[in-house]
Amino acid sequence: MFGAFIEGICVGCVGVEEAEESSYWFKKLAVLPEYRHKGYGKALVDFVFDYAKECGGERISIGIIDENHILKNWYLEYGFEEVEKKTFIHLPFTVCYMMKEI
Repeated sequence: MFGAFIEGICVGCVGVEEAEESSYWFKKLAVLPEYRHKGYGKALVDFVFDYAKECGGERISIGIIDENHILKNWYLEYGFEEVEKKTFIHLPFTVCYMMKEI
């Protein structure tokens, strides 16, 4: 887990996990509501790409709530591509898996 701090306040965080050789997942991207739409989420995503690349990564994958169209469009604009959609009996939403080459 990594955090974004402004004057000692953690305004956002993101998790990074190696999935397999040259492939990384990033998870749990979150930015406090009052700090959203100010570039902190993008800065965290940029950090994940730099971190994974330094570790030898070639691609980044994510799983998001498919019905969250604003978030999905944000990732599409960032350059992610939709790879697969899955429904799970224990979840009330569809999971959209996305990927981007580094």
